[in-house]
Amino acid sequence: MSIELDTVSYALLASIFGATAFLSLRSSHGSDIHPILLNSQADVSRIRHVGESATYRSRMYPNGSPLLSTVDRNIRSLHELFHVGIKKRFSQQPFLGQFNHADYQWASYDKTLGDVEALFRGLSAAVPGLQVKSNDASSFVGIYGHHSSSCHVHGWVTIPIGAKSTSSHIDHVIKTTGLKVLAVDTAHLDQILSLIPGTSVNTLILLNGAASLVADKTVQVLVLDDLVAKGQKLAPAELAVPDANTIASINFSSASPSDPGVVLSHKNYVAAVASQGVTLPQQQRVGVNDRFLCNLPIDNAFGYVLTLFFGCSGASVAFAPEYSQSERVATYLETVAAAQPTVFASTSPLLAVIRDHIEQHYGGSFLFRRGYDKKLANMENGRLVTDSKYDMLVFRDIQRKVFGGKLRWIYLENDQDQVAPFFRAVMNAQVIQVLNQTETCGTTTSSIFYDYQGHGTTVGVPLPCNEVKLMDAADQGYRCDDLPNPRGEVCVRGINVFQGYWQAPELTLDVLDADGWYMTGWLAEILPNGTLNLLGRK
Repeated sequence: MSIELDTVSYALLASIFGATAFLSLRSSHGSDIHPILLNSQADVSRIRHVGESATYRSRMYPNGSPLLSTVDRNIRSLHELFHVGIKKRFSQQPFLGQFNHADYQWASYDKTLGDVEALFRGLSAAVPGLQVKSNDASSFVGIYGHHSSSCHVHGWVTIPIGAKSTSSHIDHVIKTTGLKVLAVDTAHLDQILSLIPGTSVNTLILLNGAASLVADKTVQVLVLDDLVAKGQKLAPAELAVPDANTIASINFSSASPSDPGVVLSHKNYVAAVASQGVTLPQQQRVGVNDRFLCNLPIDNAFGYVLTLFFGCSGASVAFAPEYSQSERVATYLETVAAAQPTVFASTSPLLAVIRDHIEQHYGGSFLFRRGYDKKLANMENGRLVTDSKYDMLVFRDIQRKVFGGKLRWIYLENDQDQVAPFFRAVMNAQVIQVLNQTETCGTTTSSIFYDYQGHGTTVGVPLPCNEVKLMDAADQGYRCDDLPNPRGEVCVRGINVFQGYWQAPELTLDVLDADGWYMTGWLAEILPNGTLNLLGRK
């Protein structure tokens, strides 16, 4: 049997083989970052004390120089961050998008900040006892619900409560803070109504729904949209500008229901936001075409810091419903793909579920396995190949269906499931692994772009706003003079480190020493390149 090819067929075959050869040549380039930069990622102090390691810092802010405190000397609080860093620069750009049934509804920067100011006026008029900048319970506003756009208004102190919090955790938060004003969505209204009798809560703000949903006449019931509408009719009020040390939020961990509240100031948040920006390589800078999607709960400080950072950069921020184990992962991914994020933030367990979903639907393909293995091999040589023939034949379809096809990088908190290599290979995305601590306003250390050598417990180097050292943990068998790497308890000092635990001075003294070092409870070793490798908890 013979096969005859006409001119068109020859041309098509030549094009296919030519494209394959071109992609293969492009895939053979050198590493994405110079090995010298990978091998020396932190600045190391020359002096160390007995029982301690040297002090490690970001190479951008080495030992002997001031730590990073702000993005702009005119910005010292979240109020100034919004009005100086955001409002004047990106007024008509889309800012916040809330998923509603099948699509996202978007509000511009101007619309969002106008609503914030109207809400401030409306709520101030409706609740005269709600004070600003008082640093006590008269400033507190609790927010219980899914991640939303209704956090941090002027000089009030927000107390975020995650949507999946237990009743015992919510009760603990209310009683510890003496909370009087609580915002809640209707999905959690019945739970709250069963908890607040006999507590300090006297005002409920419904984030959605109508006031008629609450029959209890012993509490004042307000509706968010009504407060905004009322505020729009009131004369502009003098805005309360917090100073750097004013409390911005008190965060309670829903993962540990009885833990004390972490007091975070405006200074903490501003420094953390600034650090996220300066650590980006020039080619990865964020702009108006970027979109951030956060799958971290509302009580996660890191998620809020990232929302602020992307807002400062002119990007849009999408709020999708939190994933629930009771729903099909394919349904959740439809909401993710609809947002078309360029940046995604999540914990390891959700990404492990998404990985398993992809493996189930595509993992049996020869092209998938072959391409995946090739990509892992390239990453071992320091290069993330994004334009191979396997991308053209299989991976781009997965990228489009799962994340909308525009994903640039993922922030990954505590990679216990070892998912980072998978998402780098399949999604063509950088994966930034972080050590998340509420006490450090979200992030303590962060891996750098283009570092593909670290594994799940490697969490990078200190942020520009803090410094890190190890202290002996002899009872755990770890010492700072261990070989080949120093080992011990991770300690952090910096501008992002919390003020203390709310009304728990003894607990604060247990973890925060007189020199400002916070003892995290994490055990780790510092690798020769200056990165932190976690060994477990004390």
